[in-house]
Amino acid sequence: MLNAIIIGCGDIGVRVAQQLQQQYQVTGIVRSAKPAAKLKPCGFNMAIFDLDQLGFALPAMPSNSLIFYFAPPTESGNQDLRMKNFLSTLKSSSSTPARIIYISTTAVYADSKGEWINEQEPTQPSNSRGKRRLDAEQQLIEFQHHHPVSISILRVSGIYSANRLPFRQIKARQPILQLEIAPFSNRIHADDLANICIAAALKPTKSVAIFNVSDGNPGSISQYFKEVALTFNLQPPPEISWEAAQQMLSPGMLSYLRESKRIDNRLIKRELGITLCHPTLASGLKQCATELK
Repeated sequence: MLNAIIIGCGDIGVRVAQQLQQQYQVTGIVRSAKPAAKLKPCGFNMAIFDLDQLGFALPAMPSNSLIFYFAPPTESGNQDLRMKNFLSTLKSSSSTPARIIYISTTAVYADSKGEWINEQEPTQPSNSRGKRRLDAEQQLIEFQHHHPVSISILRVSGIYSANRLPFRQIKARQPILQLEIAPFSNRIHADDLANICIAAALKPTKSVAIFNVSDGNPGSISQYFKEVALTFNLQPPPEISWEAAQQMLSPGMLSYLRESKRIDNRLIKRELGITLCHPTLASGLKQCATELK
């Protein structure tokens, strides 16, 4: 049986594992015993490794294995030290996987003032979050130059699903930027992301393949919050000006609101043959509502 290892086996990892486990021997790697126990009923192998530490041993890995690397980067600085530790361990392994699939972020791109961004756009992250992801991408590409492995890099926009919706913020009456001045943002439903991860593992032939991942229908964070409230019969969030937002919103939210991007997703359709289950926010939220019933 073929092997698949999912490093950072959280929500997206479980979705990928559930699709692969009929044909693959799947091993999910998590950081501690608590998530391992939670995932035990899923029916695939689990292992515990702390990527902040050197010296862990990867599971046995035939040369045709797939590695899905979904672990988040370290939380500070401009480098992803967890990726560095992982690749150091991989270098000392007795075998190399066929392909590594890495979830990156569209934050590696600069603010485009609302213009469309495809995979040819230069990378120029404006914040440390994007810089750490770009560092991880560059580490993987450098590793590929010296080892017989292919790399798929997925530059993913905001992920949403039934268990990721902003109910807490909406119920707490967290304000949103006025719709007419809210910048463009992009999203992808978790089920579509899982499907794209698998396609990126099985279909591309390039030694390094980079794909933008979004539903191709940009909106805004303000629109997103209002649509969630409407779908679930919650009171819509109050709208505020940019001046008020700078006083009332968190630094993390403000960093999103300072950029306006529209992410072009045509390459995943053309090269991976992707047909999205939820090409619009309305479709995705309808699925979320069905799940939550």
